[in-house]
Amino acid sequence: MRVKGKVLSFGMEPVSALPGFSCRRCARCCKGKVVVLTDQDISRLKPHVKNEFFVKTSKLEKRLTGADYKILMVNGHCVFLDGNSCAVYDYRPDTCRRHPFLVTERYILVAKECPGIDWGRTQETDYYKELSKSIARNIERALEEGF
Repeated sequence: MRVKGKVLSFGMEPVSALPGFSCRRCARCCKGKVVVLTDQDISRLKPHVKNEFFVKTSKLEKRLTGADYKILMVNGHCVFLDGNSCAVYDYRPDTCRRHPFLVTERYILVAKECPGIDWGRTQETDYYKELSKSIARNIERALEEGF
């Protein structure tokens, strides 16, 4: 990803307006991704999950997001992925709720490879900005530093 001439590698690109979105249930977002967890995410999920579902973030992931934990991946897939469906959809983490977007005060970032993006329409940023707030400052700093 390029921001002010710098490249980032977490698969999102800046855009000037938030495009529309309609999930295609392809489950690409559940494979090979880092799904960071807030304390609220863990509290929301714990009553509905019997097994361990999270691990500590790496130093770089912690620096980029501020999150201490992330979803456990098994064979490159989210531990909650069942076919192309989420086994805990109603309780899913904020990272999953906001995908394919990350909206901060200064940036609108889009996972452009997501087939559910509708480039023919736009939408307001408020919902996604609220879901992004736990990691927004860290992401903005990383963008400015050129991660």
